Amino acid sequence: MTERPFTVALCQAGPCRSSEPGLDMVPRLAAAVRRCPHGVLLRTGCLLRTPRCRPGAAHDNGCHLIVQPCDIDRSPRGAAIPIGPILSQADAEAVETWLTDGDLDADRLDPRLRVGRQPA
Repeated sequence: MTERPFTVALCQAGPCRSSEPGLDMVPRLAAAVRRCPHGVLLRTGCLLRTPRCRPGAAHDNGCHLIVQPCDIDRSPRGAAIPIGPILSQADAEAVETWLTDGDLDADRLDPRLRVGRQPA
């Protein structure tokens, strides 16, 4: 559990809503946020305005979210961290663990979970 304040914005647009059991990030993130006294979870529409969200576009059905480190008054502290797509149970567990550990360093996430960064 972390004492560090953060806000998680979870995309609930079409391709980000998983119908696969265990990959619905709402209950997973809600449980993680409840363990963190200064964590907040928001559900929202498309966060990234990506082509995959347009009707008829091919997409990977992976969830995307953005984590914003902040202070106790919810003022941003540092850059927002876009995460996704979350495509497997292992991805979901990695994000949940990363969030509750509290470091909120994007470099501690697997490179394929960091939006805009490709694995080496």
